[in-house]
Amino acid sequence: MKDKSYLERMVKYSKKIIKYMDEVKSFEEFEANEEKMDAIVLNLEQIGETAKKISIETKEKFSCIHWPSIIGLRNMISHDYEGIKLTIIFEIATKNIPELLENLNHHESFNKTQ
Repeated sequence: MKDKSYLERMVKYSKKIIKYMDEVKSFEEFEANEEKMDAIVLNLEQIGETAKKISIETKEKFSCIHWPSIIGLRNMISHDYEGIKLTIIFEIATKNIPELLENLNHHESFNKTQ
């Protein structure tokens, strides 16, 4: 049952990122907005922190999600915040997060637990 709560948190953080990025039309706009960058990075870190807590069984049910990458990004943000590449963060926020949200929302296992 805890996993359901963790997955719901990941959905919440993903939706926040998508909402924050909705107004951003280019990498240059993203790079120029320090508050937006910080908000995106914080939510990415929270997604990774939450992903660490999900059981192996649930991760196997969501095999379309690359869990090590999510957790690895969290570790990179936590341990080398100043060294993160903004181009990578921008790409994750604009491409990977919508995919993650879609995978979480449309996965048969998640919908059965709701």
